[in-house]
Amino acid sequence: MKLTRKKAIAISIELWTSLAETGKHKWDWGGWRKYGLMAAYCPFCEFSAQQEGMGCDSCPYYQEFGDCVDDTPYRLWCNAETEEERKKYAKEFLAQLLYLKGE
Repeated sequence: MKLTRKKAIAISIELWTSLAETGKHKWDWGGWRKYGLMAAYCPFCEFSAQQEGMGCDSCPYYQEFGDCVDDTPYRLWCNAETEEERKKYAKEFLAQLLYLKGE
């Protein structure tokens, strides 16, 4: 699937809304059947790969907030050990995605 910046943000919001509700891991999301698998299970990584090959320069998250693997809600989500922790940090990450969309 060819992604635009707007579509990558929309799919990311759909993904992280689900993760905030379920506490599951990205690879368990049912939306991959609809959209197809993406680089690093991430619409932003897939968008960046389509723009420039793997790299962060085109990533909407990176452009606004910097590297997602630094001290961010995404990193905290990755390191979470329970569903409740994953829900908490997914909600925080989702808030940043909604900001990108302008909500």
